[in-house]
Amino acid sequence: MMVQWPGTMVPARYTRVPLDAPRTDPFSGLFIGSFGPHGPELLQVQRTVYEGEEAVVATKLTGDPNVPAGSPSFRVKVGRKYKLNARDVYPDELGVVGRYKGEGRVAQRGNVEPRWVDGELLVFAVGASPLTAGAELGFVFVVPGERRFLILLNKIDLAACSEKKAL
Repeated sequence: MMVQWPGTMVPARYTRVPLDAPRTDPFSGLFIGSFGPHGPELLQVQRTVYEGEEAVVATKLTGDPNVPAGSPSFRVKVGRKYKLNARDVYPDELGVVGRYKGEGRVAQRGNVEPRWVDGELLVFAVGASPLTAGAELGFVFVVPGERRFLILLNKIDLAACSEKKAL
């Protein structure tokens, strides 16, 4: 469905969010993450092919004042040859079992000067650490001239929510 925002020449496109992402695939589904002062945001994480390689792309379903809804949040190549060693990089207490180099999208307020910065997708062992509060994934943004920041991503199972509501 295409909608024209009042007072603009830019059309907005709306599509239904698929509810059938396999629960067993850590790189597919809907995730909620806390983006610091911007608060919680909903991301759709999908496997795809990027530059001819197996990849994961996270798209913001809810945006923030800097990076709006519909924009990519991060992209990561996840083939075996792109998996990095997690040992001695992050504390064992985080329970990192997978690590992949990627890029995160940042911008100034109003999506001004959007750019890709280095980052890492982290895969956490299920229930391994109270520090990650049950998050399955995390993404570390490495913004030049600023500090690194970690977004913890918790998977949401909308299909299970629908089933509970139907009972």
